[in-house]
Amino acid sequence: MENFCEITFCQQIGSNKRHNQDALFNGEAVFQYKLKTAEKCLENRPHFIVGVADGISNNNRPEKASKLAMQLLSKMESLSRQTIYDLQSSLSAELAEDYFGSATTFVAAEIDQITRKAKILSVGDSRAYLIDTQGNWQQITQDHSILSELLADFLDKKEDDFATIYGGVSSCLVADYSEFQDKIFYQETEIQQGESLLLCSDGLTDGLSAEVREKIWKQYDNDKSRLTVCRKLIAKQGFYDDLSVIICAF
Repeated sequence: MENFCEITFCQQIGSNKRHNQDALFNGEAVFQYKLKTAEKCLENRPHFIVGVADGISNNNRPEKASKLAMQLLSKMESLSRQTIYDLQSSLSAELAEDYFGSATTFVAAEIDQITRKAKILSVGDSRAYLIDTQGNWQQITQDHSILSELLADFLDKKEDDFATIYGGVSSCLVADYSEFQDKIFYQETEIQQGESLLLCSDGLTDGLSAEVREKIWKQYDNDKSRLTVCRKLIAKQGFYDDLSVIICAF
């Protein structure tokens, strides 16, 4: 293994929020900070897991579900579709009695640095992207949201054609004693030298358009600067959501 993966991550609480409802696992520790400025570290393990969870704000104490999801992820050795069913069971067992209905999205990647392959697993609208050497973003995951389902039914429409009421997630992890029955995204993908895998909550993608994000990636030459610029641009807006981003650069 000649080259090690560089991991860069940051977090920022949304406007008018008491708790950051996002949680992030950078392969070493779970973060749920009001502000975590961009930090870079070298990952020399041949195999590791990272993830992001976004607590769903109209549910009971969503920060509990997102943090527990990442704490559970931090103890895992591998990812599969079964992971989601196990997470749902664990969330119910640990949270449902005191925080019934606490819910979260989930996106995670299991990365093998030797084969350069990643397993991507998600529910909800937290996303995984592959970013090429030119700074172009390609979304890997499929959003489980009411809006994405409407767009699939109306191919001639764009996101802007629908009211924001349709932005809610259609699949998530919920501490409610039920078995998981919603949609799961799972895919294996290869990552080439010079490419990056980015996981994020929708605080990034709702806060900055695809055009702005790609412009930042092409203007700045390192991930720490890129995340700092993204975070500060979002913080200048009148209303903004919690933000969690992790980049694995190869």
